[in-house]
Amino acid sequence: MFIIIFTLVLGLINFYLFRTAAVAYPSLSVFFATSILLLFASLFVAVILERRGKLAASLPFSWIGYTWLGISGIAFSLTAATDLLQFALTQLDNRLQFQIVLALTFILSLWSAFEARRFRIRKIKITSPKLAALERPIRVAQISDLHLGDSSSLAHTRKVVAAVNAQKPDLVVSTGDLFDGYLSLMAPFVDVLRELDAPLGKFAVSGNHEVYAGLDEALSLTELAGFTVLRNTHQALTAQLTVAGVEDPASSLKPDEATALQTLSNFPFILLLKHRPAFDSESRGKFDLQLSGHTHGGQIAPFHFLIKLAYKAKPGLSQLAPDQHLYLSRGTGAWGPQLRLFAPPEVTILDLSPE
Repeated sequence: MFIIIFTLVLGLINFYLFRTAAVAYPSLSVFFATSILLLFASLFVAVILERRGKLAASLPFSWIGYTWLGISGIAFSLTAATDLLQFALTQLDNRLQFQIVLALTFILSLWSAFEARRFRIRKIKITSPKLAALERPIRVAQISDLHLGDSSSLAHTRKVVAAVNAQKPDLVVSTGDLFDGYLSLMAPFVDVLRELDAPLGKFAVSGNHEVYAGLDEALSLTELAGFTVLRNTHQALTAQLTVAGVEDPASSLKPDEATALQTLSNFPFILLLKHRPAFDSESRGKFDLQLSGHTHGGQIAPFHFLIKLAYKAKPGLSQLAPDQHLYLSRGTGAWGPQLRLFAPPEVTILDLSPE
């Protein structure tokens, strides 16, 4: 059902763009129809080739299809905005409207491609009386939603690893969607991730895209990269810090936050890794800081408005309950189109300190 709805929505968006272009330049309508149809079909060709095991052959179609998915989303938003502007304020010439949309789409798409590769280091200080015995802060590096797969760049992954290591973290965590398909081609990426260095260890939880890609194999790759995968369980790292992890709802194991936090006392600072930024009211008072991802901050504006409908949490630090906080990462990579518009990727550095 999801595939049918997804195809239908994409088809309507592409038809809307074709109609706008054809009205502006009727003599080029065949060219527009052919071009848009081929771009639209590329993604489905990639999926068919992938399912037949022809991964190398599917890669160029995947890149073209996902890139067009992102660009068409930007073009759709701009076209809809100019149509509304015409309806509310003034009547634009159809050709002028098309030229404006085309120019803005080109500029914003270039910026989105640049922004997707320019991740930021976001530093957050978290204080708690539970950490009073610390001689120095515990530094946690959070990566999330790298979506390593068909559209990934090995050079970009190396930059992420180098940036994390430069911050000298005590602990590295991945809050889901580390891998996203084409798993048999991921060995070079595993080798790069293995270079992440953290004295207290590296921990990860599953995301929905690991499930779609093949959960067992994806988590096996995660472990080969040096991560301990927390599946509804926890592990004490020091006398002051315990890390717990919850399975993603898409997994057949299902999330069990009660089990992950079971038997934990309130003395150590409890760090909860959870892919989706949802707060379980049953966990009130049972952890101190939840780290999540999943939303990508919308990835391509204005689709962040849709994210707000699904999740109340905003990117960044927010309070869930007294003495309980959530840090929601915008993600370190990108799903599908390697484009990010006004939702820059990030590596998060959290310093856990005494009050």
